[in-house]
Amino acid sequence: MKYTVNTVTGTEATLFSLDGSQFKTIVKSHKHYNKMKFAHKEQLIVNFNESGRVTTTKTGATEAYKKQTPQAKATPKKPFDFKNAVTSMQKLDINTDLLVPVKTNTIFDKFMSTEEGFLPGTNIMAAGAPGVGKTTMLLELLSGAQQNGHKVLFISAEMNKMDMARYLKRFPHWKTLPILFLNEFTEDCPQTIVEGVINEGWDLILTDSYTEVNDTVKESCNLTRSKTEKWFLDLMIANNEGKNKTKTFTTFVTILQLSKGGVFVGSNKLKHMTSAMMDINWDGAENSGARYMEFTKNRCGQVGSKLYYSLGETCKFDEDRYIKEQEYTQLLNKEETTQDFSWDDIFQNNEEAIQKADTSEI
Repeated sequence: MKYTVNTVTGTEATLFSLDGSQFKTIVKSHKHYNKMKFAHKEQLIVNFNESGRVTTTKTGATEAYKKQTPQAKATPKKPFDFKNAVTSMQKLDINTDLLVPVKTNTIFDKFMSTEEGFLPGTNIMAAGAPGVGKTTMLLELLSGAQQNGHKVLFISAEMNKMDMARYLKRFPHWKTLPILFLNEFTEDCPQTIVEGVINEGWDLILTDSYTEVNDTVKESCNLTRSKTEKWFLDLMIANNEGKNKTKTFTTFVTILQLSKGGVFVGSNKLKHMTSAMMDINWDGAENSGARYMEFTKNRCGQVGSKLYYSLGETCKFDEDRYIKEQEYTQLLNKEETTQDFSWDDIFQNNEEAIQKADTSEI
């Protein structure tokens, strides 16, 4: 991605992409800050390539800076047009034909949503007990979506290539999963790597984990925690809305870390932008009970139902148990509906019966 250096202060440099779609901040402690100062002074184009390397060039710089000059000047603000603040459904400019659920071809699709599958442009947060197999189970779903023709990506900030090689011995059908190992780019600025890769456009992205991705970017790019979190959340929202090369409404499944008190680590903004919150836990004793997942929040489907799964040579969902429990729940709901009655009707019927009995005795 190519940028021009818009401003340089004593603490940071502000960069704008040539197409005006993105901006970037390089703080003084960043290893490329002096290069930004030089590029600003000489009016050079700064290029962040996919490997994280930063280069500068004069080519096209004059025209680029001419276009940027009006942005740098302060212009008086126009009165806000409140009429344009309100829109309608027909003006959303979203092609609903593209909103096709991402299916895994497993019972999880019915468990996930009423439309069966991951819905485009949504965000699912997955939290649960250590060792319950969150990553394994979610990678199995990611693989299922890929085998069903969807474009998927796994961003790992916790595992390395050797970890995945051991996984591959158990789950050889994962071999074609695209993986971004974020820990391989700590010497560069992984922020640029993540932006570039996600901008390619993906149907479904699994992130492991939200906290580790933010910490890796924060430490390697010398950003504050709040700026890092805002950057990642804004990136998710932009891609939810199809703001990438392929205009794909990306769905994110993000693994969350829990504090010792069982509370997930993240901001309130993360809570609000979450379409579904999935709890992955043990039904019984840890490491010996049955594993299950359950939605405690789900704008796309039901909450409170449990889908059990097991891990061995394969990752298997207990489809029969889920279907039977759904049928049992429907039966109970039907019985509750048919058993509605009026106390007045009961007493009225009793009075008629008593009067009839009295008449027969006479």
